[in-house]
Amino acid sequence: MNKIRFGIIGGGMIGPFHAEAISQLDDAELIGVTTTREKTAKPFAERFGVKAWYRDYHELLQRDDIDVVNICTPPFLHEEMTVAAAEEGKHVLVEKPIAVNLRETDRMIAACEKAGVKLGVIFQSRFNRDVKRIKEAIDKGDFGKLVAGDAYVKWFRTQEYYDSAAWRGTWDKEGGGALINQAIHTIDLLQWFMGEVDSLYAFIDTAIHKIEVEDVAVAALRFKNGAMGVIEGSTAMYPGLQRKLEIHGQKGTVIFEGDEIRLWDFVSQEKERKQEEKVRGPEDKKLGDTSSDPTHHSIENHKLQIKDFVEAVREDREPLITGSEGRKALEIIRAIYNSARAERAVKFPVAE
Repeated sequence: MNKIRFGIIGGGMIGPFHAEAISQLDDAELIGVTTTREKTAKPFAERFGVKAWYRDYHELLQRDDIDVVNICTPPFLHEEMTVAAAEEGKHVLVEKPIAVNLRETDRMIAACEKAGVKLGVIFQSRFNRDVKRIKEAIDKGDFGKLVAGDAYVKWFRTQEYYDSAAWRGTWDKEGGGALINQAIHTIDLLQWFMGEVDSLYAFIDTAIHKIEVEDVAVAALRFKNGAMGVIEGSTAMYPGLQRKLEIHGQKGTVIFEGDEIRLWDFVSQEKERKQEEKVRGPEDKKLGDTSSDPTHHSIENHKLQIKDFVEAVREDREPLITGSEGRKALEIIRAIYNSARAERAVKFPVAE
């Protein structure tokens, strides 16, 4: 079986995670990498045994032996690179957020549709075993009527973190702060569990950092199914707590904290206790915490998502997380920013 061949654009913090994940997949192969600086591009390539490295990503895109391009650059570059990749006939797997705003997102989706290539967005938390368990329980109706869904990401980042790159903590290049970078994964899970948002009202602030974007945000949500919810996102809460999701229904409650279920309590408690006793696989072990250290997490879920993308290309189907799926969390975040600025509730869909 021929391997699906990858190229990576961006060799900063997240690029090596993609490279490591690809290297662990039997049916995937990393062909080339590109960063803007030779002093990082060459060592990046050598680390993963890749001969082809470039400073100009267009040279990577022109190779005939690359099927998929992973875009691991700052958000403000995602649209430009995705459109260029699509025009070269490459499938695209882009890191979150898909873009800095919905206009750019829609152009990316349209470009990939026009070129007939697949567009995927990295939301690796959906591949966590306990996350999938919660989603299955919701889809089966185990919760009964959903009443409330809450997402809490009370993390901490130093000023040095924001000073480490000129694009961090900026509206035009990062698209926002704690919500669009750190809390977006948990926001994605919240909407995946609870369904579409009808409206929200939000506040944002810059509490402790010298940045132009928010380091603390709070939003109250009304979902289209009638349930309510809360989003709290921050990088200003020392020392940083594990992220937490609470899903409440008329027949039960689940609390997901860090990367695992902390509470699973339903009316049919005896039956659920028996399910809890089954042996967990190795992917359920606690592997790190990004609440205070952005580099402290496992590649396991990245590997599972890239594996899904490989299979999508091979089987000519849509990946689990398409461009349209990746757009949903960004729409919520854009609504929060719009609401906070206008000091009013924002209805969905969000127009920009």
